[in-house]
Amino acid sequence: MIRRYVVLSVLVLCLVPNLSPTYAGAPEHTNEAGWKLYTNARFGFSIRYPEDWRLGNPMPDGVGVMLHPPIEQSLVAVSGHMNVVSGNSPEGRQTLEEFASAHHRIITDLYSKKQVTLRWQPDQERPLAGFPGKELIFTYKDDKQSEIIEHHIFSLGRNEGRGIRVKVPRSAEAQVMSTIRKMLETYQPGRDQNAVSPLVPKQ
Repeated sequence: MIRRYVVLSVLVLCLVPNLSPTYAGAPEHTNEAGWKLYTNARFGFSIRYPEDWRLGNPMPDGVGVMLHPPIEQSLVAVSGHMNVVSGNSPEGRQTLEEFASAHHRIITDLYSKKQVTLRWQPDQERPLAGFPGKELIFTYKDDKQSEIIEHHIFSLGRNEGRGIRVKVPRSAEAQVMSTIRKMLETYQPGRDQNAVSPLVPKQ
């Protein structure tokens, strides 16, 4: 039950953009290039985003925020979560591989309940803020039969994890992901992942 709650609390928020906020992150700031800065008050991570992207509602419990690119049907969620699930790391918590496996399973289950078939692409190794990370990618058809692609990029620290989830029409993937790559260059992971080494599986 704990495993499902911890992972779902992050994943569902990325799929349901109209949840009511509980508290916001830090105020926005603007840098010289015109990009704004979002800093999460709870987990300490920060990221810059284009000035023409709309800052949406904060997620419940202050775990992150929704960003809205100026492209219909697109959504970007940046969030953090606690790593409190039992796993095979030296500290007894989830490893990155275990988290990715659970992510696959729960996302597939969520969409299957909506009778939506996912087509998964091979997982990719994708560092996040200098820490080992994963990028999970899948496509599906929405209720209008438009092809949607999602990129879920995350890393996992000893106590906390960070991630960014991108939902965009397949036709606009190259445009949005080009911007996402630039945004990730500005990403700062915050306290836990900035202070301790990422988890590695037992040998």
